[in-house]
Amino acid sequence: MTTHSLSVPLTIRSRIAVAVLATLMMTGGVASHQAAAAQQGASALRLYVLDCGTLINNNPEAYSLTRQEVKNTNMSVACYLVVHPRGALLFDTGLPDSTLGRPFNEAPLGGQLNPPSTAYFMLVTRTLKGQLAAIGFAPDKINYLALSHYHGDHVGNANDYVGSVWLVQKTEYDAMFSPNAPSESINPSYRRLKDSKTQILQGDHDVFGDGTVVLKYTPGHTPGHQSLYVKLAKTGGIVLSGDLYHYPEERTLARMPEREKTAGTPASRAALEAFMKEVNAQLWIEHDIGAYSKQKKSPEYYD
Repeated sequence: MTTHSLSVPLTIRSRIAVAVLATLMMTGGVASHQAAAAQQGASALRLYVLDCGTLINNNPEAYSLTRQEVKNTNMSVACYLVVHPRGALLFDTGLPDSTLGRPFNEAPLGGQLNPPSTAYFMLVTRTLKGQLAAIGFAPDKINYLALSHYHGDHVGNANDYVGSVWLVQKTEYDAMFSPNAPSESINPSYRRLKDSKTQILQGDHDVFGDGTVVLKYTPGHTPGHQSLYVKLAKTGGIVLSGDLYHYPEERTLARMPEREKTAGTPASRAALEAFMKEVNAQLWIEHDIGAYSKQKKSPEYYD
């Protein structure tokens, strides 16, 4: 059997190689420039939306809803980076980077489901750390960490950011780190936060002191649940809800998990709705997979 090969003149091959090299250098240069610009901070406020996984969930009844009432029962898992001229704040850390490409099944609050369920599992296709690195934010460049609450799909990578100042409500801290709780009972995803530099909050907190990034105390889903208000120059005000709502239908139909009806959620929702009306802010429900699919993702940003 005779084989034939195409020969390309040396000069042409050289030109191709030079062109490819130039393209790679240019692409790398653009990416490096973008990362450096983000890392140095922005002259105006920026909000990056990060992909922190997906929850395949077929149990809207847990939120006092039926399958017929919910358009899509699956949930997005979003994390957010706020870049302010005075520093960077990471809000929520999503599902664990360590589970990349490996669907896993565990209880929403941690631990294994018993019995195992095919109606609920988690999937990570991009790492949080990788997305942050792409825009120039290694963990040591994150000045502040705030978690909406301590549940597993919001704290999966919390230990990576123990060098940041952790902003946490006192009631949430006490629920996470009870003085009588043995170390092995603490969720390993956030266990190291106990040794981080911590700022204990008791209510709303203006992160940078200028009213543009404010943690809103919204207890109910957990004792110290908090949402985040970001006032952007072009986009306007946005409130990131954490798990104050899970589905948009909870808001439109006035539903919530049964246990939350007496845990503070009704009052927190009413207060936040009044606040959003006052400042003319829009609500972003972190688990609303429909709205999330239309949002710009990092390295693009809102300003």
